[in-house]
Parts: sequence; structure tokens; C-alpha cells
Amino acid sequence: MKKGIQLAVAVAVAIALAQPALYAQKGKRQAPARNDRGKMHMMEKGCPIFGDPVWMKKELGLNDDQVKKIAEINKKHQLESLDYREKLAPKNIQLKKLLLEENVNMGKVRALLKEIADIRVEMQVLRIEHRLAIEKVLTADQKEKMRSFRRHMMRGDRMHRSGGSRGPDGPDDM
Repeated sequence: MKKGIQLAVAVAVAIALAQPALYAQKGKRQAPARNDRGKMHMMEKGCPIFGDPVWMKKELGLNDDQVKKIAEINKKHQLESLDYREKLAPKNIQLKKLLLEENVNMGKVRALLKEIADIRVEMQVLRIEHRLAIEKVLTADQKEKMRSFRRHMMRGDRMHRSGGSRGPDGPDDM
């Protein structure tokens, strides 16, 4: 039974480590950039990220003062985000090392996973705070346009991720 668990863990690690190779260059195409969990950011998917002042100015009609304030908010968020990513990177490396050991110590793995989860929670809170700080700069109409865009993007992501369809013509598998 222990060998089976070790094999399953080893296979999972091998798949995780080999994933970037699946997106290796094909012709001139580059592998999509991914965040620390292997997920593409909205910008890498070809969608504007929340907080992109150039996109927001065009789509939401921001004035120059709003663009300046959002750029300042983004810079602060980026610095704080880097602090968390700096904390997370060594933990992910430690986890990979633990999982590659001959005898995997699940107690250590569990403790390290909890540390990683705590950092990820703080990163998610930081993203929410970033969004809320930007929304404070927007007018009511601009907020509604942004929220509408976000709802649309979230529905699209769910459909793409699940392979299903939503609405009256298909099952709602979420």
C-alpha cells in the first residue's frame, strides 16, 4: 500500500514537472506564462487584467487622474504580490523535494501544504484588496461595466474549463 502511494505521488510530481514541456515551442509559439499554481493569468489568455489602466481607459472611459491613481495602486499591489511569491517559491521547491524522497514523510508534507495554503490565502486576499482599491477610483457606471466584464469572463472560463455549456441550451455543470 505504501509503495502505491509513493508511486502515485511520484507520478503526480512527474506530471507537474513535465507540464511546461507540453507547451514547448511549436514553430514560433511560446509556452503561455503561468502563475505559481500553473494557471494562466487573464493577460496571458489574451484578456485584459483587472487593473490594466490602458485597457480600462479605453473600455471604461477613465480620466487621466483615474489612470494615475490606478497605476499607483497597481505598483503597490505588484510589490506586495512579489513579497508573497518570494515566500511561496521556496515552499514549493521544498514540497517537490519532500515528494521525491525515497520514504515520503506525510507529516512534513501536510505541514508544508498548510504553510503553502496560508500564503495562497493571503495572496487571494491581496488580489481582492487590489480589486476593491481600484473600484474605489471608478464611478458607479465604470464599476458596473467592469463587473459586467468580469462576470462575462468568469462564465467563459468555467465553460472552457469544464467543457460544458451553460444556459437554456445546455447543462449548468457548475
